[in-house]
Amino acid sequence: MTQYATEPPLGMTDFASLTPDERIRAVRTAPASAGAGETVRILLMLARPRTCVPSLLAFTLGWSSAGGTGVSWQLFVGLLNTVLFVLVANLYNTHTDLEEDSRNLPGRVWLVLRAGDRKVVLAAHAMSLTILLLSVLYGWQYLIAAALALLGTHQYSYAPLRLKARPVAGLLAFSLATFGSFLLGYFAAPDGVRLPDADGWQLFAFAVLWFVAKGTVKNLPDYDGDKEAGLRTSATVFAERATAARVATVLTMLVYLAPAVLVATGALTRWTLLALLWTAAAYVQCRAMALATDVRSANQVLKRDMTLSSLFLATVVVLNAPGWAAVSTVALGAVLMVGSDLVALDSRRDEDSAEKEEEKEKEKEKEEAGAPDGTAGPAAPDRATVPGVPAQRTPATPKNSTAPTPAASSVTGP
Repeated sequence: MTQYATEPPLGMTDFASLTPDERIRAVRTAPASAGAGETVRILLMLARPRTCVPSLLAFTLGWSSAGGTGVSWQLFVGLLNTVLFVLVANLYNTHTDLEEDSRNLPGRVWLVLRAGDRKVVLAAHAMSLTILLLSVLYGWQYLIAAALALLGTHQYSYAPLRLKARPVAGLLAFSLATFGSFLLGYFAAPDGVRLPDADGWQLFAFAVLWFVAKGTVKNLPDYDGDKEAGLRTSATVFAERATAARVATVLTMLVYLAPAVLVATGALTRWTLLALLWTAAAYVQCRAMALATDVRSANQVLKRDMTLSSLFLATVVVLNAPGWAAVSTVALGAVLMVGSDLVALDSRRDEDSAEKEEEKEKEKEKEEAGAPDGTAGPAAPDRATVPGVPAQRTPATPKNSTAPTPAASSVTGP
């Protein structure tokens, strides 16, 4: 074991003092410094298990709409695969989003530095292989569907398509987390892989619209950092964040009111009208996101929004097809969400935001300015000892410079 197992080459505070480009360079070139146990924990934090809940619920919505009843190995293996799909998507996204995360969430980038950039990709590859192996249990048609879903997950983040860099295509690809899960749940039901019926297609459209709206909300906290990185998203295509927030609010309201339409067409049971009670809370969340003044507060709203979204879809799933399948899925989702929060398995936390690191940097500058008695504070880190970071920082571009903002890098794949 190397000395880095206990002594990281760069502490979090020192890492935050680097420029975004220097942070990326350090991640790409420095050796991993975390031990085995810590690496596993960091990979789970980057994979973000709490974000699996909407996909789990979408899977069971597809399962029940295709006639799946009760519980069986097909349901539970499908739920496991669904969890793995989301973990893979988050890990791949972490690997490709260093450019914008180095501005929005430097704490997340530091976690990648600790675990090692290569290990993040290898973990995602291993999970992808597991998904394919488990999919064989359902037959070759299901395996093809799962492989296509994995391809879409990969191309959401990576070149040549890098769909997330295209505002409309990016939202549709983001919604793969729910419509892909819905279809795989539909295909896992006893009748196997087949085209959905009329009700199934309506619920498929609902799954797409629901996570398209979710995507417009998700992109709001990163508006400034994505804009600076030159990344075109559903938020940054608008000149002002407030406009993007209004669009997100309209789409969100349409989704929360959608059960009324689906009940009228017969795609959902009348009991699911009770899900409309979440609409007022959803509007309050949208207003809170629109009024959030910084990344930290916006991320707090986003975390609450994930909980609210999950409760909304859980209500639809349970009331549309009450039974052990729905109950088991909701219970698993609750364990993932509550458990992740209890043990802090997330990488979009307050301490990961750029604002939090700026506060730490100011505190450090005060210490380095010297104690009241005139003694010198702690010495600044020697930049020459940081792997991948030059001893001399590149001079900053003058404020009146017309130099263009560098575009977000396009990763061609691991």
